[in-house]
Amino acid sequence: MATYDYEVVGFPTNPVAGDILQVGTSEYIYSDKGTWDASRGAQGPQGVQGEQGEQGLQGDSGSAGKGGYELTGGFTDRTTGTAGASDIGTDVEYTQAMVDSETWLRFGLGTTAQLANDKPYWSNGGSEEEAAGAIYSADANNLPSGFSMVGGNAYPDSYQGTGLFSGEYMPEGASNLFAFGESTSYNNESTSGTKYNAAEGSYRMDELKVGDFCQFRFDFNLTPQFANTTVEVGLIWQTRDAVGNPTFTFALTGEPLFYGAGTTGRTFLNRPIMTAYLASEEDVNARALPAIRSDQPIFVQPLTTLFRVGR
Repeated sequence: MATYDYEVVGFPTNPVAGDILQVGTSEYIYSDKGTWDASRGAQGPQGVQGEQGEQGLQGDSGSAGKGGYELTGGFTDRTTGTAGASDIGTDVEYTQAMVDSETWLRFGLGTTAQLANDKPYWSNGGSEEEAAGAIYSADANNLPSGFSMVGGNAYPDSYQGTGLFSGEYMPEGASNLFAFGESTSYNNESTSGTKYNAAEGSYRMDELKVGDFCQFRFDFNLTPQFANTTVEVGLIWQTRDAVGNPTFTFALTGEPLFYGAGTTGRTFLNRPIMTAYLASEEDVNARALPAIRSDQPIFVQPLTTLFRVGR
């Protein structure tokens, strides 16, 4: 093994593995691969430690808070099955007359249906973070606070008028995302312009904030009566001013569904998602219901709807 000084000989002409080349304060060793690799260098002076910067100001907590969701099966047309526990519904016919008039079929949200369909199906007491559940075969004389008997079981009072999850997962600042049984001009039938049937209730946005992003999942069974049927799914959305006067009414649609050859008479479970942003106070005060429109007669079974608010 030889040691060379670069300032004297430059690069050696016939180095062998292990030879050392000194370049200033650094050394390089000749490797088996035929290259000069860094070996070690002289340690330089220790740098001066920089001054610690000032701690930044803590930002304000977001005024909008966290998002959340609620689910209901409280459709007035659902008289069989229960929310979250089954995909069994009640047929609603979209008729040839509706096809010819291009009428939207809206699905209302009612108080009686909500009480019947939104009873929690899981057992109560899983964890503090879990929405209140059912107490099966409950003792009517020894019920926890906030529970009432329905038949032989007890259910949380908080699900009534709210939804399957009793408001446990609501967006911050909101107490309800549904207006079950509400009746305003929005709920009346429309026979011109955007045509739709009369239907009670609505989604509620009035406790939300401008800038919130809303997702509406509509779960339903659909049975085509003819092949090559196209079905539009959307919301009949009506913006309103501060005192409830309608400003605009329109269909807020998603991707259409298509049922081709071999689908006639078969039932399909669908879960399309519609989205909306609350761009103004008129959107916050809007009313909306899920709806479908088809180019051929069909049967529809409304099941549940999940309303999610993102922030």
